[in-house]
Amino acid sequence: MGNGGRLRQQVRETIHRYEMLQAGEKLLVAVSGGADSVGLLHLLCGLSDELGIELAVAHLNHKLRGEQADRDEAYVRRLCADWNLSCYVTRENVGEQARQKGISLEEAGRCARYEYFSTLAEQHGFTRVALGHTASDRVETLLINLLRGSGLYGLRSIPPVRGIFIRPLIASRREVVAEYCEQQGLNPRCDESNLDPSDFLRNKIRLQLLPLLGEEYSEDPYEALLRIVRAAEEELDWTEPLVDREFEQIASVGANKAKFDRQKLSRLPAGLQQRLLRRALVELLGAATDVGEAHYDTVRKLLDGGRTGAQVYLPGKVLARIGYTELELVCGEEAQRQPEDNEYWCYELPVPGSVEIPQVGRVIAQPVAERPSQLTDEAGTHIIVDAEAVGMMLHVRNWRPGDCMQPLGMAGHKKLQDLFVDEKIPQQQRQRIPLVVDSQDRIIWVAGLRMGEQFRVVESTTKFLKLSVAPLADKVSSATDVEE
Repeated sequence: MGNGGRLRQQVRETIHRYEMLQAGEKLLVAVSGGADSVGLLHLLCGLSDELGIELAVAHLNHKLRGEQADRDEAYVRRLCADWNLSCYVTRENVGEQARQKGISLEEAGRCARYEYFSTLAEQHGFTRVALGHTASDRVETLLINLLRGSGLYGLRSIPPVRGIFIRPLIASRREVVAEYCEQQGLNPRCDESNLDPSDFLRNKIRLQLLPLLGEEYSEDPYEALLRIVRAAEEELDWTEPLVDREFEQIASVGANKAKFDRQKLSRLPAGLQQRLLRRALVELLGAATDVGEAHYDTVRKLLDGGRTGAQVYLPGKVLARIGYTELELVCGEEAQRQPEDNEYWCYELPVPGSVEIPQVGRVIAQPVAERPSQLTDEAGTHIIVDAEAVGMMLHVRNWRPGDCMQPLGMAGHKKLQDLFVDEKIPQQQRQRIPLVVDSQDRIIWVAGLRMGEQFRVVESTTKFLKLSVAPLADKVSSATDVEE
């Protein structure tokens, strides 16, 4: 059996194992024009009679790559015409949506795609939507989630089935799908940004980290990491019903709001608290992709603090707040107002990329190719740090009582409260000063005031990162990996 036959059999087995399709279903296939989605479409066309399904295609032009994106769209249209398939196409300004919602480009693109595909499915009676994620995507996403400090859901990585969405290639490697496309003469489009390891984290993992693991260890790193994915998947399969049962006992979800019994939630183990909070965010937003360990930890600290009225802002413009007897997660219009000066907030800062924070501005992280002559500016609007020391997963939050750091040039640590007093920062302004922190919540930069000693550029530094703050009116590009 050749590669094409093996891949076709693997897809057939995946569809059966996860009960993805039943005879008589109408299937919408999301096609970007790349090898994974084009290969998936070709495979499903070949299996459509056997499976007893009806196919159509959907394509979303993110308007992120200019003419290249338009050529991708034209390619998909031609492909559907040649194969006599119905083709639905729309265009969305994903960059503008990311700016308006205060989320990453990756999350904005993901939300736009899922919303578009879900709407098409509802309008035209499609019972399933097929996406082209592969086992390779699953491994890369696992490593990204590990760096973010994710829990079990992050270890499971991309699920084979989520609602109406299915991933028939989830057990197949990317290179196998690419070889299949070549053998079948499909000539898919190539996104050249996926071949550049200099900027995007997923590209660094795909092009640098995984090959290095393959060289250093005798075992195939993909298969070793996929075992972790499968173990997490099996763990979630049996624990998720228990989480659902607990959620029903202590939580309720209404329009744009989820409420937890404050006392009951606070008595639960931290791991269960996180899963319940995640469940609520999924109920409210449809996903919790941009919410990481630092955000859950912030909510738990809010819960433990016990001060009624205390609030914290989360990605996706979700407000978590403490009431007399409940913890509320609020989205929509009620959560859109500007945070008050006494409220806590925490946002993820992609590297490279940027994040918009109400009342503060845009915080940007940009790699610097060469050693700069100046490591900061007189106005204090930016600093240059050692990129390897700060890592790839950063957050921006505001000051909380007890925060301390090791300021540049000092041997010991200093409380930020004392730093603010020394710098004569008025009390009402202290909560507006952004703190850039690493994955361990160590303070890298108190914007405009001090940077951390541990992150300074030294003689041996070879990779540099510029951290800066700009007014919200400034137009700054944000290059964040966008998952296909």
